[in-house]
Parts: sequence; C-alpha cells; structure tokens
Amino acid sequence: MQGETCEDLPVTTEETGLNPFLNGKKPEVFGQCDPQFQSVADVFEQNLTERGANGEVGAGCAVMIDGDLVVDLWGGYADVEQDRIWQEDTLCCCWSVSKTAGALLTLRMIDQGHLTLDAPVAEYWPAFATNSKEGVLVRHLLNHTAGLSYVDAELSEGQVSDWNAMTRALEQTSLNWPAGSQLGYLNMTQGYLLAGLCSNVNGGRRLAQFWQEELAQPLDLDWHFAVPDDVIPRLAAVYQSDPTMFTRIIDADPETNFAKSMKGRDPDETYDNATWRKAENGAGTGHTNARTMAKLYGALANGGSLNGVSILSEDALTLACTETVREQCAVNGLELRFSHGFEMNCPPVTPMGPGDRCFGYAGAGGSYAFADPDTKLGFGFSHNVMHQGVGPGPCGLPLVEAAIAQAYA
Repeated sequence: MQGETCEDLPVTTEETGLNPFLNGKKPEVFGQCDPQFQSVADVFEQNLTERGANGEVGAGCAVMIDGDLVVDLWGGYADVEQDRIWQEDTLCCCWSVSKTAGALLTLRMIDQGHLTLDAPVAEYWPAFATNSKEGVLVRHLLNHTAGLSYVDAELSEGQVSDWNAMTRALEQTSLNWPAGSQLGYLNMTQGYLLAGLCSNVNGGRRLAQFWQEELAQPLDLDWHFAVPDDVIPRLAAVYQSDPTMFTRIIDADPETNFAKSMKGRDPDETYDNATWRKAENGAGTGHTNARTMAKLYGALANGGSLNGVSILSEDALTLACTETVREQCAVNGLELRFSHGFEMNCPPVTPMGPGDRCFGYAGAGGSYAFADPDTKLGFGFSHNVMHQGVGPGPCGLPLVEAAIAQAYA
C-alpha cells in the first residue's frame, strides 16, 4: 500500500526545497490564474517547490469570485511511486471538509419542508429516541451542540467507517452532556447524525446516493462518498507527515473527549484503503478536488445557485452564515464558531479573512473550503499530504491569505 511506503520515509522539519516524499522528483504546476490573483499562483508553486517537509506532494487550489473561476491550479504528484502526475481531474480525500455535504443536505430538507429546525430529531427518527435523547433538536446537530461527540458502544477497529454500526450506536447511545449546553465538535459523528436524520425523510436514501441525486449530479460536482469503482483510479495517494499522531494522542489519555470521539478508528489507517474510500462517513470520507470545493462554496457566497440550480434559499443561506455559538470546544479545546451547519471564520483554527459571515470547513491535515458572502468568494484547497496541526496548515494558510488579500483589494 502507498501509505505503508510513506510511513517508512523520514519525517523532517526541513523548511526549504522539495517535500521528502517526492524522492527528488520535481513537481510542475498547471492551470489558469487571473493576473490579479498571481500572488495565489506564486504561493501555490512555493508550496510544491520550496517548503520542504512543510510543503506538498500534489495539490489543487481554486478561487471563485462572483461566479467566475479566477484561480484553477493543480500540480505535483498524485502518487510518487507510480509516477502519477496530479491531473486536472485528480481527486483526494478532503477529511472534515466532507461535513459540507450533511450540512447542505439537511438545510435543503428544511428548505423543502421535510425538517424543522427546532423540532426534536426523534420526531423524524423514532429509533433515535432512547437514553434521554428526546430533547436533541435538529439545530443541535447542525451547530455541533448535540452532546453526541462520541457513543457509548465500544466500537471495534474500523467500525467508524461502517454506516450500520455507527447509526445503531448513535441510536442507542446516551448524551455526552445535555443537548444545547455546550459546543462539542461532532468529530466522527456529524456525518452519520445528519445523513441518518435525512434518510428518515428522503425515502431511506443513504448519504452517497442522496448526495449524488440531490446535489452532486444536478450541480455537476465531482465529489463522492462510497467512491465508485470507475472513479478510484483518479484518487490521489495520501502521505502522512506523522502517521502515528492520532494514535499517540488517543493512547496518551483514552478518557478525553477527543479520544472517545475517535472510537472505531483503525490505528493503522492509511486513508488509501478500500474500506475508507467506500465508506459513507459524512464526517470525513468525502473525495473531491479544489475546483469543486470553490465552485460549490462560490455559489453559496453568491446567492446560492450554480449552473441554474438553486442550492439553498435566502433564508437557509442566512442560517449558514449567522453565528449560533462561539466558545471553547469541549472535544478539541479550541475556540470555534458555528452557524447552522458550518464552521465560521475564527482564527487561528478557521481563518477566512475579515468577514464575520464567512463559513466552511477545515479538514484534518489542511484541506480547506469556505465561502465569503461579502466578496462573493469561494475558496478550495485539496492536497495529499496530511500536515500536523489544525486549520489550513502551512500550505493552505498562505493561499487563503493571498486569495483574501486580492479579493478585498
């Protein structure tokens, strides 16, 4: 497996030259960039050629402004050992940027009258109404205050990728703390909670099917859960700067909220295996690229329509870009802001420029996507090196800063 090869490579703190995972292969940059956004292209190239172990192997970056794709760049390698260049249509796991899907699908169900924001989840999902969860509202799932960051069940390794195991565990679990009482990032549960809720009002369709039929196909989004076999050859291999990081954090104190939120994780996860790629975990197993992220978030920033198809109504967009909670998270200890469905601009974890209505998601290792309604900007960053730390990371952050600087110039 590609991941096993990666784990054998030394992790360094070198901050110049090529990433060691490239084995000396010189990456190239492709695509288009409006001259006004040349600084974004400059940073993108530097990420591939000058940042050493803090740099990239393969990546894409895209920016949409007022409906126009002003930056559409890709480069480097999708797989170094197989000598696969990162192509225009290369896709990569986007980790928690995947949470976009459940948020949008739930807001659409509210738009269409199938769900009500202040209704109990159990009104739509009767099996959910066990162990005192009757007071959990739809809004609590959307803004990460549901008190369901981990389940009571002792999941076996890899079960975090099992739709049936996770939905049953969520149905049977008790609350971690009273719903609505505090912010607790729904780390690995958000996708199953929202997609499970939606499946009870959409005719039983699970995440992958519902996402494709409701949004991905109508909007021509190259974004997949339970990745189809014919799409797998386009997936980039994943390189981890520290493959043992999550395991070490969990093993250091298994009783922390964060450690318990990772129940069911495979400690040897490479993110390149069939189990991960075929999972319908809306909290982390989505596969897409920067262009698709920028198109979707650019449309959300510009009235909520793409290719003549309405994504969200004006009222639902207001829910997406209005703060509901800002406090220190009980799961990761970080200060976070949430709207109904999305992380919001809150440096240093989720920096999105000066606008207080910006919303999106950060993924583990640095994947990043957000909308800025004030400048009608959509930003997407996809890459295959999982860097340490939080937020857009050592390569995503300078791209965000360059894009924002030009958008507000």
